[in-house]
Amino acid sequence: MILNIIIGLFRALGRFFSRLFRGSGQASRTATEAGSSMAAKSADRKDPPRDDELAEPVGGGVEAMLFKQLARPRLSEQSASDLTLEDARVYLEQAERFYTFDFNLFARSDFFYEEVEEDYLNTALGLGENSIDGRFLQIMSLFRRTLNDNTRRLMMVFPPLILTGCLGASAVLAPSLSARLTPLTTGLDLSFIDPHILASILAFTGLSLIGVLLALLIFSWPFKVAQQRNLLNLDNYLTSKFARINHNFQVAKRRALNVERNKRMSQTEELKDEAGVWTLSYQWFAMRLLLCEQMIRNRLYQVRRNTILYWLGGIGLTTIVGVVAAILAQRFAAPLPGLTIGILSATVLYIVLTYGIFQRTTSLFAAVLEENEWSRFHLVDLHRTIQDHVGEDKVQIVTFRDRNRME
Repeated sequence: MILNIIIGLFRALGRFFSRLFRGSGQASRTATEAGSSMAAKSADRKDPPRDDELAEPVGGGVEAMLFKQLARPRLSEQSASDLTLEDARVYLEQAERFYTFDFNLFARSDFFYEEVEEDYLNTALGLGENSIDGRFLQIMSLFRRTLNDNTRRLMMVFPPLILTGCLGASAVLAPSLSARLTPLTTGLDLSFIDPHILASILAFTGLSLIGVLLALLIFSWPFKVAQQRNLLNLDNYLTSKFARINHNFQVAKRRALNVERNKRMSQTEELKDEAGVWTLSYQWFAMRLLLCEQMIRNRLYQVRRNTILYWLGGIGLTTIVGVVAAILAQRFAAPLPGLTIGILSATVLYIVLTYGIFQRTTSLFAAVLEENEWSRFHLVDLHRTIQDHVGEDKVQIVTFRDRNRME
């Protein structure tokens, strides 16, 4: 309850300052956005994607000042209503690259195998070859880097800085607190308690708890909000892209099943060619879903793996800060006994509580990404489509053969 109130106050201040700084250019941006939205509505879906969309992170407020935020990428996947036979032939060129790709059985000896899998998926989906999925691969790489940058900043930058500030403030506070505790322990006949050691422990422990609250505030507000927005934008993009691929799959399947209805016996070559194009097209659409899903899994695995590495690296850096502070206190602040004990105890308490909170970072993926809403590969029933397609063709062959025999 108290944490929510504090977060609400900081959010209100963030909104106030963000509006203050961007108030002068808001009118011009509104007009620009209105014009760009009208242009986007009138633009052809086949226009090439704008590279400047992926150039710079976007966002506003304090969240964007501390962590990177990305907007929802513009969808470049062609809609099913615009799918023509010529478009299907273009898709077949990409499919041929995948079906004939001679991948290396002896992969390079990288430390992380997912990079080997990443190279295969980039080649299969045509990264750098102006394919329709090349933009998808760039977007997934951009989101991976952004999510990793935010997590690295949360775990490896803010905690050591916060601890450094808390230890410095505690070193200033400890002598005055010791001077206040000395007459108190003497008056209460608590001579067995060293007031200097007690003051150091209280000062460093108390301020380390304040540091933990500050780290919790950063995690619960700017970091969590920024990561959730990034994941929601990614989820919306994936939902739209996968749904459009699924629609194209359904259109290609129907045209493959019904291609003979508009052909005559004199058009056997055209019938054979068109039937082959649509049949291979719906198979390639299904394979694209599978490959894109594998790339998503690859990217999310890298993010989760790097999160663990950042978590361990942050603990290491924060430990180094505490050890260096204890060594400096032991060397230059010898007249203040208990200073080293206070620093070490505060460091341990800070690390345990702060990085215990940061363990919840990876749970954001399962909470935000709605994979059940995607048109995933196992839902398109490619095996049943092929079975029904081949079965229907064989039935027609036997029907016409028996009819010709009867005639």
